[in-house]
Amino acid sequence: MSVAILDELDELLGLDDGEYDRLDLFLEADELIGQLQPADVPALLALWQARGPSWQQRLAQASASIDGAVLRALLAGLLQIQHAGHGVLTLMGRLPPVADASPLSDALLDFAEQAWQATPAQHRKIQMSCWSCGLSGRLLKRLGLASWKQAGL
Repeated sequence: MSVAILDELDELLGLDDGEYDRLDLFLEADELIGQLQPADVPALLALWQARGPSWQQRLAQASASIDGAVLRALLAGLLQIQHAGHGVLTLMGRLPPVADASPLSDALLDFAEQAWQATPAQHRKIQMSCWSCGLSGRLLKRLGLASWKQAGL
């Protein structure tokens, strides 16, 4: 486990907004996230639950270099955490653009369908998240819609 990396990442993501933005620490956070291994995910999920929305949003946004296995494990874990929706939608955009038939894809599709029904204000974000990871067509089918235009988007 990369305790030093997780500690540094936690400290970095926890900085106040002015310092994080002023020092442009987004790229440094992305670099640290890119070093995480699947074994780090349980500790990362524990940090997610212990930290606030700002920390969570920074983690999700700075995950451009995240390892695919880490991303899939992180998403699977986040789907088990209540109120982790904003992170899930952002991280879905980091998945490959072609969805597979895995249990994770099915769980993400379930999540997107529930989010669609529960939060109409997030329809565009949900649509974009699903589109970027190849789940767009499947979500339309689940919603009983022929097109995103029919959905009002």
